[in-house]
Amino acid sequence: MNEKNISGARAGGEKLWRVWWLWGIPVGWTVSGLIVFAEIARVAGYADCGDLLDVVRLLVYFGWARLAWRCSHNVEDSRWTPVSRFALGAGLVSMAMF
Repeated sequence: MNEKNISGARAGGEKLWRVWWLWGIPVGWTVSGLIVFAEIARVAGYADCGDLLDVVRLLVYFGWARLAWRCSHNVEDSRWTPVSRFALGAGLVSMAMF
């Protein structure tokens, strides 16, 4: 990912599939790792560190979801816009609940 792609996504000009798949998969891996490490930290007695990792996890997901939301109109079939926005919202709720 270069600066042109990131600035294009910030402006909502990037294709949704690129933000969703090419950026979303690494975000998913990162978020999963942060969940695991936060739980390991809590079990080890470092609850504050676990809480900090949860905040970082939420920020990582929110940053990606915000870019994907902005790019959700860049699809060939306009039916994907509400579907992707619903999925992003549901993902944010599940991130906050976990």
